[in-house]
Amino acid sequence: MTKKMEAAEFNNTLFERMQDMNRAWLEKLREIRLIESDFRSRLLSAKSSSEATAVCNEWMAKRLEAVASEQQAFTTAWIELIADAMKSSYTTPANAAE
Repeated sequence: MTKKMEAAEFNNTLFERMQDMNRAWLEKLREIRLIESDFRSRLLSAKSSSEATAVCNEWMAKRLEAVASEQQAFTTAWIELIADAMKSSYTTPANAAE
């Protein structure tokens, strides 16, 4: 009975964490969309090729920063999920007797 309760608790925690990951991912997509929308309008209103180049360079830097941040958050979330899975599957000799 204890193992079933532990498994159910782990599954609930896993589901909640995956929901949090999904929310964070959607929020990051919204941020990226805002960045791209802002830079699109700035690029369309550029008066010279040098101004357009500066806007493109700035956009690329912000986009790379957003992607790196997203990758880091994704990696951290998966490491935490794996750590939780390992904790839940680890059985000490004292727990094995129960």
